[in-house]
This record gives sequence, structure tokens and C-alpha cells, in this order.
Amino acid sequence: MHNRKLWYGLAALAAAWLFDFLFWGTNPGISLLIWTAVLLLFGALLTWGEKKKPSVWSLLVAVLLLGFALLFGWRSESLTRVVSFFMVLGGFFLLIATYTTGFWTRFKLIDYVTELGRAIWAGMSRGLGLLTQSEPAGVTQEGTPAPRKGRHLGSVLLGIAIALPLLLILGLLLTSADPIFNDLLARWLDLKNLPQYLFRFIYIVIGAYVLIGLYLHALQRENPTVPDPNQPSLAPFLGPIEGGIVLGAIDVLFVAFVIVQVRYLFGGAANISAAGYTYADYARKGFGELVAVAVISLLIYLVFNTITKRETTGARVTFTVLSVLLIANVLVILASSLMRLLMYEEAYGFSELRTYTHLFIFWLAGLLLASIVLELVHKRGYFGLALLVMVVGYSATLGLINVDRFVAQANLDRVAQGHDLDLDYLTSLSDDAVPLYVQTYLDPAQPQVIHDGLGVVLACRMVTINNEISSDWRAFRFGHAQAQQLLEANHSAWSQYPVTQLPDGTQGVILDGVSYSCSSYGMID
Repeated sequence: MHNRKLWYGLAALAAAWLFDFLFWGTNPGISLLIWTAVLLLFGALLTWGEKKKPSVWSLLVAVLLLGFALLFGWRSESLTRVVSFFMVLGGFFLLIATYTTGFWTRFKLIDYVTELGRAIWAGMSRGLGLLTQSEPAGVTQEGTPAPRKGRHLGSVLLGIAIALPLLLILGLLLTSADPIFNDLLARWLDLKNLPQYLFRFIYIVIGAYVLIGLYLHALQRENPTVPDPNQPSLAPFLGPIEGGIVLGAIDVLFVAFVIVQVRYLFGGAANISAAGYTYADYARKGFGELVAVAVISLLIYLVFNTITKRETTGARVTFTVLSVLLIANVLVILASSLMRLLMYEEAYGFSELRTYTHLFIFWLAGLLLASIVLELVHKRGYFGLALLVMVVGYSATLGLINVDRFVAQANLDRVAQGHDLDLDYLTSLSDDAVPLYVQTYLDPAQPQVIHDGLGVVLACRMVTINNEISSDWRAFRFGHAQAQQLLEANHSAWSQYPVTQLPDGTQGVILDGVSYSCSSYGMID
């Protein structure tokens, strides 16, 4: 027991110190991948020490964790990095909650929430039991109690925590009293940063305590109950007539809307023009609202699926018919939203936000189709797993397609169709688009307008990327390093587009009498 306590403490303390070392005072980059790998390695070593085996499904979660941590350290586009970070964070809690069981494949939607809460509570509470647990006392040959072996890890940490602030106060007084002592101590310790060191020590200790609890929760859960995804989360209380009226009324509304879509939106531009709208204006109106309607409708289905009584065969069949009709109508509404988005993209080009929405619509449609299948086969409890697959799939798609490269390529392709090249927006995209810019610029078959435009963009990017260079290896990103290497290797190719100071005080390029600023602007819709 003493050895187990020691190894849990050392692993947690090392992981907490490594967190401080990797993330303090710098932007995260490859550091997240390193820390993720180390946490998994420590978990594997503790598993081996406990003579236990992780579930096969937990190994899949571990692989996904490393994959999203790699995406975080590769891409520069903001949403992909944010989503990848939260996928790593959420994946760790899922792994902790089901490490030896793999029960996450059988969780209902509410189970994911409750297991997350249990894991958080374990991080706050379970470490205390291990830190205060003492080695049982034996007896000597004379029959008297033998002294306890070893010290409590908690006692050691508590002693250090009490001693450190006292040493800080007394040390500051002594250094003020004797300049020679102050000089000697300053050679070993930066006295100006002592408060910072104290703060970092405290959160390392707290972090180690939390990690002990999380590791214990992952490896020491006592015979968790096998979840039944088809077991209701609460007793239904709404009558089938009331539930049928609500779902039926929504179905009627959606059918009326679908009829309008079939006649006007799906019917072509002529019908829209006859109604007094231009094709572009009609497309611009409402695609975001329609996506919201799809999401809200899915939530309505989930709520009524939970609260509606279905005690007879007729009630069950009626609910299934109304639910499938509801979701089918939502799919048509989602198709309407996608068509509007496609029309909008055709008229105004691609942007990051439109690409996020574009991808989201397809994954949401997949979730809706899965919901229909689960409803028809009476496996509604697996909706939580379907939602998890949708979230993981959407998040992975963002990183794998390289959003900024996709947006840049789509807007460059529009030039061949006679559209203008939006240099300001191309300049605002992240380093992920730079390889495409360089490849296209060096292609002699490209038209002059693209050649000149990308020359401006690359000249500006050369300036901005030089300003972003960091010598801190912890902030390293593979995509940024690739962009920097390409720019430095080919910078002479766009030397005819010098970056100068523009009349508004910003840096930019003047091309054919037109000023282009190197300062990017925010997201457009």
C-alpha cells in the first residue's frame, strides 16, 4: 500500500510540475501534445502497477486524445485549435470515467453528464483518502505494536506548504538586514519573483492533488454497474394525447414550410424572382435561423421522448410516426438551409464562418438520420453515443480538411469564374493557408490577377510571420513552422511587392496605385 501511495503521488506531482513547465508564460503549441502523452504514459504505468487492463474502447479514446492534441499543435486556425483543446479535455474525463470498463459506448445522454460530475468530484475528494491513509502497524515479537513504516505523503506536502511561506517571510527580512546575505541568496534565487514562485508551487501542489484523485477514480472504481441505454432516465409523466398534439402541431407547421421550400427555393430562381426577391437576397435570409430550428427541433424530440408515456402499442406507434415525420421534415429544412448557404457562397464566396456552418450541417444531418434509425429500432437510448460520434466527427473534420486552406482555394477558384479576388480576407487567414499561397503563386499557369494578388498577400505574410517568430519551443506549431520555412525559402520571388508604410500609418503594399493593408480584420459571415 505504501508503494502504491508513493507512485500515485510521484506520478501526479511530476505531471503537475510538467504542466507548469510546459505552459507557464507561453502560448500552448506542441506542449499540449507532450503533456497529453505524458499523462497517458503515467496512467499506463499505474495501470501496470495495479495489474489491471484498460478497456479496448478506452484505448480508442486514448488514440483520439493524441490525435486532437496533434491537431492543436499543427493548425493555426482559431476554431480548430479551440475545438481540439476541448476535445482533449473532454476526452480525458471520458477516459477517466470509463478507463477499465469502456462503458461510454452504452451511456445515455444524461450518463455523460453525471459521469463527468463524478470524475470532477473524484478529483476534488479522492486524493484526500490516499494522502491521509497510513501504513498499517504490525506487532513486534514481544507483542507490542510496531512503529508505522514510512511517512504520509500528505504530511510531507502539508509540511512543505507550511514551511514555504514562513521561509519566504523570514528570508525577506534577513536579506533586508544583511546586504552580503542578500547578494549570496540572489545568486541562487531571483528574489523579485519569489511571490510568483510561491503561487506556482501552490497550484502545482493543488494540481497534483487533483490528479491523484483522477488517477484513483480511473483505476480504483469498485464494480460500476453496467449501464442500460434503454432504461428511462426518469418516469414519463406526459400523456400520449398531449405529447401527440404537440408533435403533430409542429409537424403541420413544418410540412407547410416544406411546401413553400419545394415551390420557391427548390423550384429555382424564376419562382423566387416572381415573389419579389432576388436569388442572392433570398439565399441570404434565414440559413442561420433554419439551422437553429433544426437543433431546437431535435431537442424537442429528445424532451418528449423522455417525458411522454407510451404504455400501449397504439401510443408507441403514434409517437414513432410523429417523431419520424418531425425529424424527416427537419432534414428537409436542413437541406433548405444548405441550399441557401450554397447560394450565398456562390454569390459572395467562402469564409471561415460559412465553412464551419457548411460542415456542421452535414454532421447534424447525420445525427438526424441516426435519430430516425434509433427511433425505428427502439434503441433511443443510444442517442448519446450518436451525438458523441457527431461531435468527434465534426471536430476531426475541421482539423483534417484544413479550413483556411479550403477557404483560400475556394476563393481563388472563384476568380476563374469572373469574381474579384478579396486580398484583405486572404491576408487575414492563418498560416494554414500559406503553403497553398506559395504553391499557387509559383505556378506560371495562374492568371496575372492571382499572381499579383498572392504576391501582395505573401509579402505581407512575410512581415507578419517574422514578427510572430518565437524561440520558445513549447509554442511550436507544425503548420507555422512549415509556413515560415516556405516563406523564407521563396521570399525573393515576391520581392517586387515591397511592404511600405501606408498613408493611414499601417504597413501594406501599393499595387497599381491601390493600397492594400497588411493588417487583417476579423471574421466575416
